[in-house]
Amino acid sequence: TDFYASTLCEDDEDEEEEEICNLPDAESFTVAILGDLHFDPRKMEDYYEGREHFLPIIEDAKSRGVDTALVSLGDLGESKPVEPGTSELFAGTTRCHELAADFLSSFGCDYEVIGGNHDLEGIDEFPTDAENLAAMLRIHKKDTMQFSRQIAEKTLLVGLGSTIFRDAKYTSHEVVIDEAQIAWFEALLAEHPADDGWKIFVFSHAPPIGSG
Repeated sequence: TDFYASTLCEDDEDEEEEEICNLPDAESFTVAILGDLHFDPRKMEDYYEGREHFLPIIEDAKSRGVDTALVSLGDLGESKPVEPGTSELFAGTTRCHELAADFLSSFGCDYEVIGGNHDLEGIDEFPTDAENLAAMLRIHKKDTMQFSRQIAEKTLLVGLGSTIFRDAKYTSHEVVIDEAQIAWFEALLAEHPADDGWKIFVFSHAPPIGSG
């Protein structure tokens, strides 16, 4: 939890002396990666206990000027009823995404999220995938399912997420990266070639077997 403090700062035994630290290099970054959280509002103490393992690492990086971010790989809610008085599945609902957004924004750094195979499962609340997707993007303050974030010098974090559930061709639980995301991704790769020194970390919830 003190990797950057011990790496960048001199160990001075005189506690009265001001701490002397080097600046992080341009390629330094820290990313917290969370997958398949499947939030159950009845068990939030477990999620907050887990968060406590991440916070000192993130704070260590931030305090030394290292760029930080959090990436959630989707499947944000339990695919079963978890609330009293209802048989509605929790995954994909407005309540699920609001709970997830509140939790993911509590790590002290920006977060990105992509859709897994359960994140548009709000079938009782939303009649279509398009409406469910629009709610998810709105709650997580995203313009599109995919994302690209420059986290360090010539280093990108890229995410591709599933955008259909009800309309899946074979099974609703496959991960489908739509054609618009694929075209966007191909253009991104062309604009950031490895020959120019770019490093790209690509995130998806699962192998996109429904993408053709």
